[in-house]
Amino acid sequence: MATLRDIDKYIEWDPAMRIYKPIFWRRNLLPYQLGFTENDVPFGAPFTIPAAGANAPPVHCLQQYSSVEGLDGNLGNPLAIQNLVFEDSTDGTANADFAVRIKEMGEVREFMNREVHVRTIFGTAQQPAMLREPYFFVSQHALQFNFRKIAGGATNIRIALNGAQYYPWDPTFMLKPQDKQEIVSRIEAWLHRRRYVSPYWLTTDTEVNLGANATGNFQAKVGDDGHFEMFGLTAVATGNFSLSISEVKTKQTIMNGAITQVNGIGNARFPNIFFRSYLVPAGYRLNCEITDLSGAPNAVWLTMFGRKLFVPFRRLEEVTALTKPVVTGVKTFVDTPTPMVPAPI
Repeated sequence: MATLRDIDKYIEWDPAMRIYKPIFWRRNLLPYQLGFTENDVPFGAPFTIPAAGANAPPVHCLQQYSSVEGLDGNLGNPLAIQNLVFEDSTDGTANADFAVRIKEMGEVREFMNREVHVRTIFGTAQQPAMLREPYFFVSQHALQFNFRKIAGGATNIRIALNGAQYYPWDPTFMLKPQDKQEIVSRIEAWLHRRRYVSPYWLTTDTEVNLGANATGNFQAKVGDDGHFEMFGLTAVATGNFSLSISEVKTKQTIMNGAITQVNGIGNARFPNIFFRSYLVPAGYRLNCEITDLSGAPNAVWLTMFGRKLFVPFRRLEEVTALTKPVVTGVKTFVDTPTPMVPAPI
């Protein structure tokens, strides 16, 4: 049974006319799941990642363009991606062991500094990996995925990018100009936001392979193109390990000692989400001191998830103000208090 809150999304009370009126633009914001393009993978088929040591060909997700006689106003039907899910039908999703790197082809925008383990950024349908900063995927753009098997034989996978798709070209908008303007203004707000803000995953500059009970220092450089706002940590490893993070230049730390994979990190399905984000300026480096606790050789895949801010510090407040929900209608997890969790002091 629908709740009043659900109903209020689709109808509103007109106090002047004393009637309920439909909110037509909401009928053109629908859930959507996007997988690999049929140009790369036959419809319904999995993508095969070759065995370790071989290179997989790039594969893409393409956001199609559709309209009705140009009623979209060149906006197409963009998709606000809000979570990432996958399955590994060969090794089993819980045991998937391959790396992934994602790039936006049209703008040549990298979403990570190096490949990361799939289980640090992709979840499952039951436990999806939520993007704290959604990605607004524009029509006629493509995301390229490079996969590499870390160990073992070939594996078959499927992915889905889930979110809300906008349809600003519905012919009924010709009779509803206010609803048309509402959905267009939201799309334009997202288009503005994506120029300055993008989801991002930061990992160590090199692979982490530790000997039994060994300790190593591994750096992760934030690119010079923008600042990195970290929201939390995920990792996949062959054994338990401890971690401490400090910023190289300022010596800033975010912990008074070492945390472990279990008590302070998590994975994409159950990430460790910080109560306050941590902003690392462009060009700065984080030092990750990692120690094996398993007593055996340990391969550690650490991922710091967050967003990239492509804007000088002097304009950060201005851009933030322009992209706040109250101004533009654009709402992200980052801009919204976490439900049932007290706000930090």
